[in-house]
Amino acid sequence: MNCTHSQLPAGLQSRLSQSQVTALAFSPDGTKIAAGGERRIWIYRLDTGTQFAMLPGHTARIRALAFAQDNRSLASGCEDNTLWLWDTDTAREISLLAGHAAMIDASAVTPDGMPIPAWDEVLPTFTESPGRVRSLAFAAGSILASGGTDGKIRVWNLDTGYRLQTLAAHDGLVLALAFSADGKRLASSSSDTTVRLWDTESYELLATLISHADSVHAVAFSPDGTNLASGGKDRRLRMWHLPSLSEPRGSDAAPERANIAVSKLPAQKSAIRALAFTQEGQLMSANHDGTLYFWNA
Repeated sequence: MNCTHSQLPAGLQSRLSQSQVTALAFSPDGTKIAAGGERRIWIYRLDTGTQFAMLPGHTARIRALAFAQDNRSLASGCEDNTLWLWDTDTAREISLLAGHAAMIDASAVTPDGMPIPAWDEVLPTFTESPGRVRSLAFAAGSILASGGTDGKIRVWNLDTGYRLQTLAAHDGLVLALAFSADGKRLASSSSDTTVRLWDTESYELLATLISHADSVHAVAFSPDGTNLASGGKDRRLRMWHLPSLSEPRGSDAAPERANIAVSKLPAQKSAIRALAFTQEGQLMSANHDGTLYFWNA
């Protein structure tokens, strides 16, 4: 793959260099990047490098961020034991998803426009402390997945507020999640160095992908779902070429058993913090040294 690079927005580079950033997430269309730190979330435009929103309200370190498919709504999980949904265009809270806060917006809606009930906890079956959430991902509509420090993935329906599934997914922290564009697959990665693929109809494990030597902090599906990128602390960027996976492979599945080929892209100079594909299929990676890479097939 050919590679070009530029720099992340100057303000974000500064925060990365000072280790102020504890969570990063690209918008699905690749035009924005959100950065979470101590009590604040900053939203930047990648084309101009400008900060256009700052979201205050959390009272501790933000540990998980995810944009919804509308490229506007953003979920955040924090060590203050709250999980919020934000409107990044207006820099306002849409609703509390889990935890406790003084005010809930009774007129809030989910990313697909459905009203959110004004409960003290919008996700009444949320069984883990929001402060232990380490990753989030939206599927199309109002499906939200969360990954925890307990190695489990929980899948939620924001229209009803109830949990759809709990997966004992990893032996370490679940550090990244991503749904394919059609919502049929879910990818997860972990501090246990593995990447795993799940069928979202049966929630069976399709494959365990082994190639990283350290924590995997980012995963992203290509728009057509035929490729999955992964990267993390070991500075290795991997591109997994996915076959048509229809049968569960079992928890001990390896890439060769699942017939999944892997391309090893050149090692990076620093840890990979976030990944995303543009709508044209170009892979973007945000690295800890403040570099933004663009990979073309």
